[in-house]
Amino acid sequence: MDSQSRLLHILRYLYDCTDAEHTVSSKDIMCMLESKGISAPDRRTIDSDVDALISAGHDIQKIHRQGALARYQVVERDFDTVELKILIDAVAASQFINAERSKHIIERLAALASISDREGLVCETESLISIKNAVGRNMYVADDIYRAIVAKRKIQYQMIDYSVPDMEPVPHRNGHVYTVSPYAMIWSNDRYYLVAHEDERNTILTPRVDHIQDIHVLDEPIKPAPEDFDIGYYYSSTYKMYTGPEHEITLICDNSLIGKMIDRFGKTFECIPVSDQAFMAVVRASIGPTFFGWLFQYAGKITLAGPQEVVDQYNKHKRKAGRGPREN
Repeated sequence: MDSQSRLLHILRYLYDCTDAEHTVSSKDIMCMLESKGISAPDRRTIDSDVDALISAGHDIQKIHRQGALARYQVVERDFDTVELKILIDAVAASQFINAERSKHIIERLAALASISDREGLVCETESLISIKNAVGRNMYVADDIYRAIVAKRKIQYQMIDYSVPDMEPVPHRNGHVYTVSPYAMIWSNDRYYLVAHEDERNTILTPRVDHIQDIHVLDEPIKPAPEDFDIGYYYSSTYKMYTGPEHEITLICDNSLIGKMIDRFGKTFECIPVSDQAFMAVVRASIGPTFFGWLFQYAGKITLAGPQEVVDQYNKHKRKAGRGPREN
């Protein structure tokens, strides 16, 4: 076996078996090579091999003590253990990635850590993975969308709904085919969403990627995003991927809810004291049942003050929910 192959085995061994708290000796490396049927060179050659790996940019530390064998350890990795744990937990919790693909990704992420750290990285993820119900083709749909975004090409797709009472997937809007200009994919609330412009209704859509099927990338170039288009808005807590038309609305809020308002809308909204106990907040929101449901939970502490058309929608929604007076 040539020296390059020997270097690769040594490098893999160091990344598997060492970290900031664990080292291996030149003798350990020689035993590893022999176990793989590789003729082990002397200790000086091992030390030279490690020097070559260090020169190639690998962060390996050599420890020399008088009267003892040289020891080696990988000090820095592309991802430290905490970073890998965050990534693994995100994959395990994501409803977008199905169970089989989650296990595959987690195994690959854990392999970036030393053997001594791997069990701790994955031991708590099994229960999260076991409750996943994501559709297996989600990753392929996301890949098609990504390619279209990079190529700046329109896409066509259909959406799924679910039937009652068996909750089986059924075509949305009787199989309506959407033709859109994709701008980005956004990760929000443990889901991927597509941000795209639909020419037919001249509006921005944010469908869940796991509800998209039968996707096709077209040769037609996308419609450029408007000059005031801000993708950061769709990442913000203000938007939250709720459906419905956007409005600038005025809310009168009890002072005790300032933290809740910041959680929901960030710190960019206009906040004006109106009394010792309340303030007025001017915010932008996607108006629909989800937003109204959010308002319901603060009944008595948040008043929707305008515009009137949104107030009328809210009152109508309350009547349907049995939370307000009915019209004669």
